[in-house]
Amino acid sequence: MITTYKYLGAGANQVVSASPIVLKRITIGKDVASSVIEVSDSIDDGDGNIMIQIEGSTLIGQYDFDLKMKKGCTMDIANQTNITVEYISM
Repeated sequence: MITTYKYLGAGANQVVSASPIVLKRITIGKDVASSVIEVSDSIDDGDGNIMIQIEGSTLIGQYDFDLKMKKGCTMDIANQTNITVEYISM
């Protein structure tokens, strides 16, 4: 299996993958006040079928997962920046 890395800047409904994946890690490289990160099992809606929600002002660091996402992965990261997503395609 090949691990894929995707960098995301700020924005709603950012598609990480339009096909099924196993989410392995989210790395947040910058603290942003009142940040909300929503990770959805969806190919186009960051607010649909939310599987993970991370909130706060001091989020910098790595968050490890082993989460199967059957449809794909879309993230709504509004004001957060400097995010790297690590995943394996299924």
